[in-house]
Amino acid sequence: MPASTELSEAVLGQRRLLERLLANRRRDTGEEPSLRSPDAGDAEFVKNLRIFLRLVADADALYLRAAHNLSGDPAQAAAVTRRLNELRERITLPTEVPLTLEVLLGRRFELERLLIELGDRTYLAGRLADLYDEAPGAVSTWRSLYGDELPPLLPGGVTRHPEAAAPAGPDEVEATRERLARLLHAKESQAQTVQARWALKRRVAGPTILVLLLAVAAFAAAVAGLAGDDRALWSAAAAGAAGAALGGLIRLRDEVTGGTQARQFWLFFVGQVLVGVAAGVLTFLVDDGGLVAVAGGAAGVAAVAFAVGFSEAAFVGLLSRLGGSLAA
Repeated sequence: MPASTELSEAVLGQRRLLERLLANRRRDTGEEPSLRSPDAGDAEFVKNLRIFLRLVADADALYLRAAHNLSGDPAQAAAVTRRLNELRERITLPTEVPLTLEVLLGRRFELERLLIELGDRTYLAGRLADLYDEAPGAVSTWRSLYGDELPPLLPGGVTRHPEAAAPAGPDEVEATRERLARLLHAKESQAQTVQARWALKRRVAGPTILVLLLAVAAFAAAVAGLAGDDRALWSAAAAGAAGAALGGLIRLRDEVTGGTQARQFWLFFVGQVLVGVAAGVLTFLVDDGGLVAVAGGAAGVAAVAFAVGFSEAAFVGLLSRLGGSLAA
């Protein structure tokens, strides 16, 4: 069987596998173990699946250009043909084990490294165009490493008159290859660090939130035993929780921009709501005990509890006033 046919079959098989994963996004979708991914519902997993699918198409196009001598660089075309088996292995995802996000990231970076190493001018310019316009995030970008100057390999060069710009020569192609390799290495290292931190946070956050839940429940129950008006206490607790939930929603809208941040949001959002409940109970306690006077009775206490739950600054301010009252 011709090598080009073998690669085409491998590309077709991988595209079918990836498209089924993207279409189903379920934990158990078919016969291959890799289609039973525990991370199938993770937005970060889906994003990297789409990236890997695009890289598979890039690998196919790269080989076809090399096989038909369309790259304009005989040495580069020969290198692609010589390493065809390696290219085929890199585009093939494992099917004997579940395809987790960690496994997918590792295979994605392996394929990207090989494509940058073997890439012709067409591939490198296209990859550079994607990375040059990449928005700032948790990992390095082209602009964070190399600045905002338009790279010569991009169409238009660095002048205001692209029609007058001379094509970038072989030296610039190799320089771009080296810069892309450096950027990819930085991205891979940082992605591994982010994944390790998230795994640690996820392992610790669950037990921590459980302890917080028990502590807040015990605190609320103890205050309820001392309070003369349970309805005012529970309305303050509910107001604090509502304020914390609203504050978390606004932070999700305005501050959570990266995929990793979004993945971490839910666990810490639950903890934030529990802190809001504690803030509401504390607001009731300091008013009921006369430590800090809150105007408006139960309604005023609930309003202050909502504000304290919504804003960490308001919570700190309440604690500061409480500390000042005790010191006096």
